[in-house]
Formats: sequence, C-alpha cells, structure tokens
Amino acid sequence: METQERVEREISLVDLMWNILLSWRRLICLGIIFAVLVGVMRYFLDVRAYNASKNIDYEEMEDSLEKEELEKLSNAITLQGRINNFEDYLKSSAIMQIDPYAKPVLELQYYIQSDYIINFTRDNERDYTSEIVSMYCNYLNSGELAEAVINELSLPITKEDFGELVSAAMRSTDSSSIYLSISYAEEGKLDKISDVVQNLMEKKSSEFQEIGTHKLQLVDESQSVKVDANLAERKNTVSNNIMTLKTQLGTLKATMSEEQKQLFDIKAYELWGTELEELEEPVFRIKYMILGAAFGIFLVCAWVACKLIFASKLQFAKEIRNIYGVRLFGEAEDLEPKKKFLSGIDRWILNLRNRGKKAQTVTQQIKSISMNIALSCRQQGVDSIYITGSEYNKADKVFLDNLKKELSTQKIRTKDGGSVLNEPESLQAGVETGHIVLVEQKQISTYKNIYMELELLREYQSDILGVIVL
Repeated sequence: METQERVEREISLVDLMWNILLSWRRLICLGIIFAVLVGVMRYFLDVRAYNASKNIDYEEMEDSLEKEELEKLSNAITLQGRINNFEDYLKSSAIMQIDPYAKPVLELQYYIQSDYIINFTRDNERDYTSEIVSMYCNYLNSGELAEAVINELSLPITKEDFGELVSAAMRSTDSSSIYLSISYAEEGKLDKISDVVQNLMEKKSSEFQEIGTHKLQLVDESQSVKVDANLAERKNTVSNNIMTLKTQLGTLKATMSEEQKQLFDIKAYELWGTELEELEEPVFRIKYMILGAAFGIFLVCAWVACKLIFASKLQFAKEIRNIYGVRLFGEAEDLEPKKKFLSGIDRWILNLRNRGKKAQTVTQQIKSISMNIALSCRQQGVDSIYITGSEYNKADKVFLDNLKKELSTQKIRTKDGGSVLNEPESLQAGVETGHIVLVEQKQISTYKNIYMELELLREYQSDILGVIVL
C-alpha cells in the first residue's frame, strides 16, 4: 500500500480523551489560575461599581442637566410608561389570554314577553318593552353583574377584565330579544358562568316587574369555539405598539448621556413601583470562580485537541499501519517513565487505558519484537537486515543493543546506521543490505520525514520489512 504525499489522519475521540486525562496537571493548574483571575477581576469590578454608586448625587445630577436634556429624559420616561401599560395589559388582561383562533364562547338568547296590549278602541298606554330590554342589556354589561359573577365563582380577574369578556345587546330586527355572549379562557368555567348569569337574570326579572309586567324566557343556550378576527387584530395592535415604542425608546436612549441614562433608570424603577436597588457590598463570588475554572479547563482541552489534530510528529504506533500501510513489528514502552509530581496518578490513568492488555517488561517487549522480525525474515528467506530510522540517532541505544543481541540469537545478522535521509553512507548500506527495519519514535519522528524515508527506500526497491515504534 503506497503512502500519500499529504498525510491524512483519523483522530480517535478515545485517544483524545486519554490525552486530556494525562494532562491532568495542566487542567488543575490552569483551572485554579483562571478561577482566581476571574474571581479577582469580578471582585474589583464590583468594588468600582459599588464605590461609584455611593458617590452619585442624583438630585444634583438632574439639576445640572440642560432644558433640552431634561425634555429628552422626560420623553424617555413617558415612552417607558406607555410600554409598561401595554405590557401589563397584554400580560394581565383576561381577554388577551384567549386564543383568538380558538375562542370559547357561551351564547345566551333571552326573549322578553311584556303584557302590553294594543287596543284601538281605548286610549293606548306607552309600550315599555324596549325600555325593559334596554335595562336588561345595561345590567348584563354593568359592573354589578361582573362583580356578582366574580365573587360567586372566585374568578382571578377584575370587573374591568370581565367587562371585556361580555357582550350583550338587542338587534334592530328583534327588539324583544337579548343576545348575550361571554368568553373565558379557562376550560370548564363557561358552564358555571352560565348557571350564575341565569340565576342573576331570574332575580333581576322580579325587580324589573315594577317597570312593567313581563316574562323573561331563555330561548337558546349554546357553547362553541370560534375564530375572532377582531381579537387577533387587537392583540397584534398591542404587540406592534410595544415594539414601536421600544424602538423609539432605544433610539432616544442612544442619544442620551450616561447621566441621563442613570436618571432614567431611577425614574423607570419608580414607574414600576419599586426603588432602585442598592448594590450589595462586594464579595468574592463562587460562581465566577467556577466559570473561570471551567474556562481554564476548556483552554487545556482545546490546547490538547489542537496539539493532537495539528501534530507534525508521530502520535500513536498504530498510525504506522493506518497512514503508511507498513507492518508494525511492535511498540516498545518505557515502564519506568520520568518521575513527576504525583506520578502515581499517571500510572493509574495508564493502567486504565491499557486495561485488558498484559503488561510486558522491557525484556519481554524486546523478545516479542525480535520474534516478529525473525518470523518475517524466515518467511522471506532473509538472514540479514539493516536497522535505521528518520531519527535513529535519537533512539535509545540500550534498547537497540539488546534488540540486536536478541536477533543474533535468532540467527539474524544486523547492521544499523543513521537516517537514510541525512546520511548517504546509511542509505548505501541499507540499499546494499536490501531488507530494512525502521525504528521510529513517538513525539520525535515527523510524519513528513517518515513518508520521505519510505519513498526514498522504495525508489531504490529496498524491501521494507516493517517498523518498530519506541
């Protein structure tokens, strides 16, 4: 399998995770550093803001403003007040909580049958039917009915809100009938409202008999869900008014000075019925220290990821097969790495990463690698090999000497030399031997040099048996 001039590597998320865990010292150090930095920075900003707020004389500040500046401030306060009114209405009004495209409606139709009789042979009395119908309509639209219904059912709305939900009128074509329409958002309430309204109408009927004897008859009762285009337009109008006013206020505030903005904040709080909150005395805030620590940890993770993604040097032994398509004879790991602070944690993480794999001593690793090389040589009838690598001069001499001794016991003659890229004598010796074993080193051998080394040996038709990774 031929290598590509442009090295394309697949990054394993598992490998990335282990690299991050092995960088635990950086994670802790940078997390602590940024926790302290962000916490201290936030503390000093709070101290500065706190001291500044203590030294502000708002009355003196307002007196120092010019007439035009005061007018601009007054206009901004007016706009904010109108915004508050619209927002309160949109949020609290009962009619605004109803979906205009699925409006629940209760409809009641009453008929008024009066005792008035026209007698052309006698003097006619005044027809009082229309007056009675008008009085019933006025009652249905009045606050008296609204208050009675609200108290009876404990509705969480005001009389004004209920008035927006009720519509009662008589039609020009039928002066003896009353058409009542009531809407309410909460499911199941319309039945109860209907019962209360009917009881109230019966009581009112006995009172209105003094005006003229009559009978009050409920001729129709129905509930339905309707689309109310007028309500939809009304809600859109309120929302558009809020957006327009906020745009005007934002444009106006953009031209205001810092003093005007501070005074505006005070007046705005007064509009909401509250006082401007005094800043608390500055303290170190744990949440900012946690945010700082998280940012420091994120930086380390990003640094490890970028280092792995954009690495120019060999990161993993398995890349010899995956990238270059060359046989891997084995990987030699130092079982006694350099001692560091709390190196036991490193060993614990490495044991977790290598769980399921049997640990080998350096001697066992050498025997395993030499056996792989010997078997490959016997399959091809080879008894002499040349050992080199792109950074061969930096390889562990003790390991190489022990490897050559072990190969000699396998009756494999060995020669070795420096990099074939930089030392012509080594290239000549390797080509003459004809069978090459490469030794590459993680974090030392570069992907580019490995590629160039392989291409150079293949140009001279040398047999590359495989690679050992240290």
